[in-house]
Amino acid sequence: MVRDGEAGRPLANAHVRLPEAQAFRGTATDSTGHFRLPGLLPGPHTVVVSHLGYRRHEATVYVPPDGTARHEATLAPSPIAADSLVIDADRYGLTSARPDADRVPTAPLRAGGAAEGPDALDAAGTVLGVTASPPYADLHIQGSPTGGHTLHLDGMPVRNPASAGRLLSAFSPLALKDLTARKAGFGALHGNALSGTLDLHHALSASGGEYGTVRADSRSLGARLQGTTTIGSTPVSAMVAGRVSMWDVYQDAGLHALIDRWSTLDPMLTAARLPPDAPIEGGSLGARTQPNAGFFDLHGAARFELGPAERLALSVYHGQSTLGADLVLGQPVGTGQDQTGGNENPPFSTTLFKLPTRDEYDWSNTTAQARYESPISGRTTGSLQAGVSHYRSATRSETGEIQFTSSFAEPNAATAAARQAAQGQEGANEVTEALLKGQVDFALGPRWGLVWSGGLTHQRSRFRIGNAFAPRLQHQARSTRLATAAELTVGLGPHAQLEGGLRLTGRPAQGPVFAEPRGAIRYDRPVGGLGTVALSVRGGLYRQFTAQFDLSRDGATAVVPTTQMWLPLSGSLAPPRTYHLAADLTWAPAPRWQIDLEGYRKWQPHLLAIDYPALRAAPAGTRAAPDPAQFIAPSRGVAYGGGLDVTYEGSALTASLQYAYSRAERTFPGRFNGRQTPVPWTQPHRLALNAEVLLGAGVALEATGEGVWGRRWGYRRAYYAYLTPSPPGKGWDEIRLDRPGTHRLPPRYRLDLGVRLAHSWAGVDVEGRLGVANVLGRENVADWGLEPQRDGSVSRWARTLPGRRMTVSIRLRY
Repeated sequence: MVRDGEAGRPLANAHVRLPEAQAFRGTATDSTGHFRLPGLLPGPHTVVVSHLGYRRHEATVYVPPDGTARHEATLAPSPIAADSLVIDADRYGLTSARPDADRVPTAPLRAGGAAEGPDALDAAGTVLGVTASPPYADLHIQGSPTGGHTLHLDGMPVRNPASAGRLLSAFSPLALKDLTARKAGFGALHGNALSGTLDLHHALSASGGEYGTVRADSRSLGARLQGTTTIGSTPVSAMVAGRVSMWDVYQDAGLHALIDRWSTLDPMLTAARLPPDAPIEGGSLGARTQPNAGFFDLHGAARFELGPAERLALSVYHGQSTLGADLVLGQPVGTGQDQTGGNENPPFSTTLFKLPTRDEYDWSNTTAQARYESPISGRTTGSLQAGVSHYRSATRSETGEIQFTSSFAEPNAATAAARQAAQGQEGANEVTEALLKGQVDFALGPRWGLVWSGGLTHQRSRFRIGNAFAPRLQHQARSTRLATAAELTVGLGPHAQLEGGLRLTGRPAQGPVFAEPRGAIRYDRPVGGLGTVALSVRGGLYRQFTAQFDLSRDGATAVVPTTQMWLPLSGSLAPPRTYHLAADLTWAPAPRWQIDLEGYRKWQPHLLAIDYPALRAAPAGTRAAPDPAQFIAPSRGVAYGGGLDVTYEGSALTASLQYAYSRAERTFPGRFNGRQTPVPWTQPHRLALNAEVLLGAGVALEATGEGVWGRRWGYRRAYYAYLTPSPPGKGWDEIRLDRPGTHRLPPRYRLDLGVRLAHSWAGVDVEGRLGVANVLGRENVADWGLEPQRDGSVSRWARTLPGRRMTVSIRLRY
């Protein structure tokens, strides 16, 4: 029998072992503190008894021949010194209802795919309804544009965390704890956004390494250090993590191929930007490309335990990325006419020349924040956060001196036309945001709760844009917003829960206060022998006060197809608004199985979009500060869809199968005759598979697959932006750029396979990964380019995604 040494009461679930009996794992005491070990040989046996919260007990017991030995162990209490305990659960009694957010835990966030390095945006793509559109992996939540959601790191906004085909990423995975995705119908406490939110958090726990971790792959080298100490009587946990690109040491084949294929001079746009009588025919593909890519990021976080449940958390982050290419363009210069064909004075003879050009896009994000949390009373907790976020981006396009291959050649009208064709887009954008917000959580009763939050946000933004089709414009804006939100939760018996919330946002001296009511109802209960079923229905009104616009680049040599800019909305631009209605059904028929079914619809009566015809007609001026309403116009649309996710988690196999359907349409100001058109980022049908098989001895096989059907807008985005609404020429009439919904791309398939090996030596955990991306070697088409011919016809050529490639990584944790 096992008893408590102070109270003398029986101890249930105490572990009893015989360390010398190698084939016997031991037993545990029952609810009365008793245990029994039958079938022992006569003689002495060492018995070890342990229980969480008590000192270990060890004794020698002699078992007589054909007899029974009785032993009573008394365990002395031993307090456990542990870190803070945080309980994250649904309040007020619903035990298994699906929450209003999908959470990606630390392990998959740091592991990556079967043949891809870890990336926070790639991990978000594993959530049902969240997709990434290649090759630049811009995220879309349930049919909405990439600017429809917000991304926060420790509560601070991070803008343009671009991920070029999952080959560049903005955050070191070793620094992050988890990712939370909120989709259609999210609550009033989680801010202003049209489609949802993505929230990342810094990790302070060791997560597999007590002191630090180092990770290397073909694209980056990263490290993390963590530790704990005491300042006075205050326990402090701290972490620092960083990562740097390996591009200068080894140029990843996938990223090199991506830039090389997507930075050539586009013949269609080249022809469109030159006058008809230009002494250079059509366009030219780049003769040689030298890609340029790089990134680095630095994270730091610390937590001060000031008292029971009272803490101060600090964090900083800085990340910078660069993507570009150096090209040498070669082009025969001439009129295309036979010099003996009657032209008495041909303007130029055919001459070869070389024109060096450079296209580069770089961006950076910096955040810093401090958050204080503390109990206010026995039923109330509160928090206060202050922070700043800064985003900067720059787009540059440069041309060098023309190099002639013949000593008789000299600059002329043809070389001037070539320089004009190669000149690309220039622009810049800066957004600085400072915020102060607080939150108070009231537990009003066993099934009643109220959360109130309020905050002040000040933003400053400026941008400069200009390219071959649009004049150079610049604009500056400032905005201050006051926001408050409240959410009431009411338990309706043991199986139902009702939530109601209201968010109010005001801009001092800039008009009315905007209200956003939101609500949800949840139901959860076991159903006989069929497992547990949970249902939630959510909806409300959603607005956005900082809008993101993706300006299509002129595309001549553009590595990145769009320039992103953020603008605090004020004045004549009313904030866009949408209405959400979403429903989720979760069924857990058995402990290892879970089936999720979701559906949503979004009414979008007021959106904002760039009016490209108005932008092209805008008066140029480097000093002018035009009203953005001159080239940003209202739009409207609708989005709906749903999906199914089946997950199995076994001891040797973990797998999930997802199918998602998405449909979204909207109007595009100044284009397509004002009719609603399918959006370019939609993926109507998507099937995804993830599987991991544990083979034992630290070896695992991994597989990731994806199939996408029904993509529209098959041609380059810049064609639809700058070559509409009027057809560019009679030879291109059959292309019908005014009907992008009819340009259907072929299906896209991708299968990645990998093997993971893990082992430990002397306290050092080593994990190696070997993978093959796109193992089937499919040449998936991302979009099509066009090339005008001398006879007036147009030929089409495909821009494909990276093919088969191998990836290797290694991670050391100590």
